[in-house]
Amino acid sequence: MLGCPIRLTEKGLIMEICVIGAGYVGLVTAVCVADFGHNVCCLDIDEERIESLKRGEVPFYEPGLSELMRKNIDRGRFNFTVNLRVAVSDAEVVYISVGTPMNPADGTVDLKYVEAAARDIAPYLSANAIVVDKSTVPVGTARMVERTLVENGAPESVVVVSNPEFLREGTAVKDFLEPDRIVIGTDSKDAVEKLKHVYHPMVDEGRDFLITSPEAAELIKYASNAFLAVKLTFINEIALVADRIGLDVLDVARGVGMDKRIGQKYLKPGPGFGGSCLPKDTNGLLHIAKAFGGSLRLVETAIDVNDGIASRLSDRLEKALDGLDGKKIGQLGLAFKGNTDDVRYSPAITLANEFVNRGAIVIAFDPEASQLAKRVLGDTITYVGSAKEALSGSDAAVIATEWNEFGEIQPAEFREWLAGDLVADFRNLFIPAEIKNAGLKYMGMGR
Repeated sequence: MLGCPIRLTEKGLIMEICVIGAGYVGLVTAVCVADFGHNVCCLDIDEERIESLKRGEVPFYEPGLSELMRKNIDRGRFNFTVNLRVAVSDAEVVYISVGTPMNPADGTVDLKYVEAAARDIAPYLSANAIVVDKSTVPVGTARMVERTLVENGAPESVVVVSNPEFLREGTAVKDFLEPDRIVIGTDSKDAVEKLKHVYHPMVDEGRDFLITSPEAAELIKYASNAFLAVKLTFINEIALVADRIGLDVLDVARGVGMDKRIGQKYLKPGPGFGGSCLPKDTNGLLHIAKAFGGSLRLVETAIDVNDGIASRLSDRLEKALDGLDGKKIGQLGLAFKGNTDDVRYSPAITLANEFVNRGAIVIAFDPEASQLAKRVLGDTITYVGSAKEALSGSDAAVIATEWNEFGEIQPAEFREWLAGDLVADFRNLFIPAEIKNAGLKYMGMGR
């Protein structure tokens, strides 16, 4: 069930909230905070995006978000604007939820949008407002934002809080409404109470709140994502070893994950981590460590290993097909994971590039990501509208993204559609014996 119970009996419980940025994090934050019963105004400089949002159109694919947004628009507590004064002047809490992209040249975090947001909102902030860094930002950013606000006309009483998000694409609404923890980084007790007021359903439910310094909150976000990246990379390496030994890595992962100190999550092998967070945040953490005179060799290794997984998988496919030059590959999936249209740093995109560079003809299908993938891959591959179209006449099927509908394909359908006989299941969606019983060859991740 989407949403949390709204309790509006306490005087002053409804707060005026402004969210700067209608991108992924900003829109999810705005919609869910509105669902807590607050009045939320979402501001973005993109007029076309704001107009489409007013019509109830979400500009990216995220399950459950569109329905929740329309619900709160209909209830009159959620609106959009491009007008800074309208958005900020009456706001008790202002979230900065703008992009913090990775500089392609050196992997550092680009804070230009955060700084611009701080400069823009400064003249309109009320004396009792708190500004919340929701974007993923390096250590020291909250202090920088605070200085920027004061230098540009904000009252000196304005407090800046670091309140990092821990959202997974594909389950972002659930993650926001049912969080493992809420981290609030601030030296102000009043700011803590105000944010607990914002998140009152989570307080009522007994969710874990961690109150710490802004710097610790900023580092928690990076350290969390880096740990997940290392864990994913570790099981991918174990999977490749399991293939050499000739055993099923899923048994290994299950046994390892039964240790409560380790846990089962993020022990699912695949073609590498991607998306908007893990690649950017692992590189960002390296630069944070370097800025303070430290190093993180384990994270460096995870990045190096992850960058090379697509090439290693392509080597396996090339060997199995006795070369890729001129071979037709039916690729299922272009998004970096299922239930999203995000292709940023997608291992599926990297695989497609590898295949093309080795002379293969790639025909790909993704339920949501084809349009965005075309901006990256252009016409180097062919985009089709179904799994059947992608696989028909292909020498091999490559499962690159774990969409549920791909796992529903029957072994007999692979046999019927393919011209060749290889299923390269790089997401381990299928039972190898069932594929083999259909007269096909199976290649998985440690299967």
